Amino acid sequence: MSATATPKQSQPIDAVAVIVRNELVTSASTRQYGYLRLRLPQPIAIQPGQFAMLKAHGIYEPLLRRAMAFYRCELINGQQEVEFIYQILGRGTQSLAKLEPGDKVEFLGALGNTYDLAFTRTTTMPEVLLPEALLVAGGVGSPALYLLAEELLRRGIATRLFLGGASQGDLCGLEDFTALLTPERITCATIDGSHGETGFVTAPLEAYLQTHAGQPLMIYSCGPDAMLHAVAKLAAQYQVAAQLSLEAPMACGFGICVGCAVPVKADCAEGFVYKKVCTDGPVFWQEELHW
Repeated sequence: MSATATPKQSQPIDAVAVIVRNELVTSASTRQYGYLRLRLPQPIAIQPGQFAMLKAHGIYEPLLRRAMAFYRCELINGQQEVEFIYQILGRGTQSLAKLEPGDKVEFLGALGNTYDLAFTRTTTMPEVLLPEALLVAGGVGSPALYLLAEELLRRGIATRLFLGGASQGDLCGLEDFTALLTPERITCATIDGSHGETGFVTAPLEAYLQTHAGQPLMIYSCGPDAMLHAVAKLAAQYQVAAQLSLEAPMACGFGICVGCAVPVKADCAEGFVYKKVCTDGPVFWQEELHW
């Protein structure tokens, strides 16, 4: 079994991008999000699950860029535009939230690996055409799954989304996912019950796994660590292969600072070694992670 999913397939660029859109949204839970669209100076290859490091151009504080998963990507008149969804938390995202169309962003990407769509890098799943892929996202983890959903549909693989958040406004990208997948293939859960089922998104996921036991499903998931841990437990319990895109603090994005290291199972005295989310991930098979 490989220690990571499919390796990255292009060299990243370090460039200055121009903002096309930067729309701010506040949810009922008072969380704030930014929907950021950038025009890149040159087209690059972007694989589902990869990310970029971003910061407002020309500022010195904060010094470091912020990691964000690619949400959407398209060519318009030969120019590549990419989208991100970010939660406004600290100084880095606060500085991005102040920018307007026409302003510039320092861009480093595409970084990291991508999801394994050959289904050959896990001991629990043979190489078969899946009848269905289950995408499981929590809040701002959903952007990492949209390009994947597009690719799965292109390959003729039925795709279902389980999307969770604190309230309806925290279901990031719901409108776009609905247009892509149709409402019938999306199950939502919110803590306050404002949209979909009440509670954590792992509850409807488990109910679905119970009714489809024995089918060769694949889970792809991105979100908070607690949710990913719960998804990993369900995948093991119902013997379903799962690939998890981890969220981790990153200072560089290319393996120098070692700030994003996570434990991965290994045949050694300690039972695990450390891998870097930025270069060995962010996508890992659930069965290799040492929680």
